[in-house]
Amino acid sequence: MLRLNQESEEEDLVWKVLVYDKLGQDIISPLIKVGDLRTNGVTVHMGLYSDRQTIPDVPSVYFCEPTQENINRIAEDLNKRLYDSFYINFSSVLPRHLLEDLAQQASESAGLVSQVYDQYLNYVCLEDNLFSLQLPNAYVTINDPTSPEHIIDKVTTDIASGLFSVFVTMKALPIIRCPKGTAAEAVALKLEAKLRDNVMNSRATLFPEDLQSARPVLILLDRNMDLTPLLMHTWTYSTLVHDILSLNLNRITVSVDERGKSLLKNYDIDLNDFFWKKNAGNPFPQVAEDVDVEIQKYKEEVDQVTRSAGVSSLEEVDPNDFNASTKQLSSALKLLPELTARKKLLDMHMNIATALFKSIQTRQLDAFFRMEESVLKLSKPNVLEMLRDPAKQPEDKLRMFLIFFLAAEDQSKEDMQEYEQVLSEQGIALEALKYCKNVRMYSKMTSIQSTPQQATGSGADLLGSFTSNFSRLTDTIQNSAVSGHFESLISGVKNLLPTKRELTVTRTVDAIMDGGVNGLDDYLYLDPRLPRGQTKPPKQKTTFSEAVVFVTGGGNYLEYQNLMEFASRSLVKKKIVYGSTDLLNARKFVEQLQTLGSK
Repeated sequence: MLRLNQESEEEDLVWKVLVYDKLGQDIISPLIKVGDLRTNGVTVHMGLYSDRQTIPDVPSVYFCEPTQENINRIAEDLNKRLYDSFYINFSSVLPRHLLEDLAQQASESAGLVSQVYDQYLNYVCLEDNLFSLQLPNAYVTINDPTSPEHIIDKVTTDIASGLFSVFVTMKALPIIRCPKGTAAEAVALKLEAKLRDNVMNSRATLFPEDLQSARPVLILLDRNMDLTPLLMHTWTYSTLVHDILSLNLNRITVSVDERGKSLLKNYDIDLNDFFWKKNAGNPFPQVAEDVDVEIQKYKEEVDQVTRSAGVSSLEEVDPNDFNASTKQLSSALKLLPELTARKKLLDMHMNIATALFKSIQTRQLDAFFRMEESVLKLSKPNVLEMLRDPAKQPEDKLRMFLIFFLAAEDQSKEDMQEYEQVLSEQGIALEALKYCKNVRMYSKMTSIQSTPQQATGSGADLLGSFTSNFSRLTDTIQNSAVSGHFESLISGVKNLLPTKRELTVTRTVDAIMDGGVNGLDDYLYLDPRLPRGQTKPPKQKTTFSEAVVFVTGGGNYLEYQNLMEFASRSLVKKKIVYGSTDLLNARKFVEQLQTLGSK
C-alpha cells in the first residue's frame, strides 16, 4: 500500500503523503515506525481530519474505514485538489453506494484518483500471533439486555468482517467451530456466509482451492465461558505490563524519576525487541534479573570497544580523528549504532521494571497473586481478612473476590450477605458482583478449577540467584525513594512461580485441535466448502495443526500467553494465533462488568 500497491518493491521509490483516520493510525502504529515510513517514501503523515495545506506535485496515500464521514472528507480533499494524485485504500470492503457517492461528490476532480483499493486490513496486528479488532465496547453491547437488535447486529457484522480480513491476509479458508446459543455463533454464521459467497465466486474468490492443503480451524469463543482470566492478578512480564501500565497498541506510558522530578515517558514495544521476545512470558523476578544481566553485558562490550579505540567512553569516538588506528576506529564506529540502540532499549526496560515494582509493592500484588494461585483453598476468614485489610486497594479486593466467587462452590446466603456487607463497608460497588451472579446462573461457565500441572523445576532453583544479581535495579529503586523495605519485597517475591495450568480457553482449543468430542456436543462445525446448513462435524476424527482462537467480548495477554505455552510444549507441532474484539486489562473489564450490573 505504501508503495502505491505495486507488485514489485524494485520500482523507483516515489515520495508521497500518508493520510489516515483513527483506525488506520491504530493499524499502522504498532507495525511501522517513522523510520519505516521514510524507507517506503512517506515524507509526511497526517490525520484525515487534521488541518492540511495543499502540497502540489506530490501523490497521496489514504488509508481509512469505508464510512460516509470519511467519504465526505476524501471528496472534500479531492475538490480542494490538495495533492497531485490520490491512492485511496479502505481497511475493509467499500460498499457500492459509498463508491458511487464518492464519484458523485468529486465528479469534477475524479481524474485525480489513481486507485481505489479494498485492503482487507480492518484488524490490528500486535505480534506475530496476536491481533485485536479494536472494538472496546463489544462485551457490553452484546450482553446489555437493553441493546437494540440493530446495534448488536452491527457489532457481530463488524467482528465477522474483521475475521474475514484476517483469513484473507493468511490466505487460508478456515473450518469454524463455535458454541451454540452465544454471540460467537452469530458471528460464526455471518462469517461462514461471507466466506461461502466469496468461495462460490470462482472468478473473484480470494480463497482458490489450491491455496492451502492443510486448512486451519477458527475456534470462536464467547467471553462468558470464563471471566476469571480477565480479573486475575498475574506474575509474568507482558501480563503485568498490560495490567499495571495499560499496554495499548504496543505503547505504554511510564512515570520516570529524573533528577528528582517525575516525568511521563511514552515507550513503544517494538516487534523486534529482543528483550521483550525473550522475557514476555517469564516470571517478573526473572525478568528483573535479566535486565541487570543484559546491562552488565552491555557495559562489558562498551569497555572492550572503548579500550580498543583508545578512548574512555563512546562519546569520545571521533570519526574525523585520522590519527587513530583506522582498524580500531572502524570497528568502534560499526558497533556504535548497535550499542546506542541497545542502551536505549535496556534503559526502557529498566524504567518499566522500576514502575512495575513500585506498583507491586504499593498494591501488594504479590499477596493477591499468591491467594489466586490457591483460590480454592481459601476459607471464609481468609477472604474477610483480605477484604478488610486497609493496606489493599479496593479495585484489587474486588477482583480477588470476584475470582473467589466464580471459582468456589455455591456460597450460603448468609455468607454472601456478610461478604457483600464488608465490600460495601470498604466503599466497593457491587454492580460487577451482581452481573457475575447472573453469568454464573445463566451460563455454563467453566470455573478456574483445573488440574494444575507440575511446574518444571522449583522456584528456588529458577530464581535463587535473583537478589545477588539485582544490585542496579535495587539501587535505582531505593534512590528513587520507593521504600526502605525493598529487600524484604524481593525476598518475598523471588520464589513466586506461576503454576503451569491450562485455562479454560486453552483446554477447549486442545480438545478441538486434537479432534476430541467429549464436552464439544454443543459446538457447531461450519465449513464454507460444504453445503449450507451442515453443522455437524464429520464422523472421522479431524485434527488440526493450525488454529486461530478468537474470543468475542475481549481477551488479554494471560490467555494469549497460556495458548503460546501450550503450543510450544505440544508433542505435535502446533501454530496458534490469538485474537479478540479488544485486549482488556482488568480495570477496563471490571468497569464493563459494573456497567452491565447497573442495567
